[in-house]
Amino acid sequence: MPRLLDNTVVKNKLKIERAAQKLFTRQGFHGTTVREIARSAGVSMGKLYLYYPNKEDIFIGLVQHMEQNMEALRQKEILPLMQSPDPESLKKLGMAVGRVVSENLDYWRLMYVDVVEFRHKHFIHSYREVAGGLRTYSAALFQKAPIPFPSDVKPGVAYVSLYMQFVTHFLVENLFGAKRYLGVSDEEAVDQFVRLYTRSRKGRTAKR
Repeated sequence: MPRLLDNTVVKNKLKIERAAQKLFTRQGFHGTTVREIARSAGVSMGKLYLYYPNKEDIFIGLVQHMEQNMEALRQKEILPLMQSPDPESLKKLGMAVGRVVSENLDYWRLMYVDVVEFRHKHFIHSYREVAGGLRTYSAALFQKAPIPFPSDVKPGVAYVSLYMQFVTHFLVENLFGAKRYLGVSDEEAVDQFVRLYTRSRKGRTAKR
């Protein structure tokens, strides 16, 4: 019996969070009412308040679960491609980042809602953890692998910057709807980003 009750609670909370996700990412937090969430989830107001004391608690629970899902994707789809900083590996990493971004646009929409309506209160800690984790990971990576970045650039900073460039590119392409805004395909854009970040000082001098 307790297990059955637990399963019912989990299912109801999942329905509420899914309904809230759809509404928050299209109407914003303040533009969405608790009544709308309950109606969309197919639960009573009393049941919703039994699980979540207020609307912000729904938002917090949704952020936490989306962060957990995103971290699982990073572990599965991204980290295996971060074993080497050579250009070909960086290109594969770029395209993998693109897939994760384009297949999880509500995660980024919710982040923008948090930025606009909460001044990034709910996402900022996890964002710092990801950025810090990337810096730590890249530092260890460059201790055991050739450094492809220009000699006057800090490899860890360049690596994280390139990663964020991938994220930004695919957000502009998919979330903002600016398809081919650089005038090239995603594959060509990733290739150019990698070339830009990894071209050596010697290579630049030789072309002058």
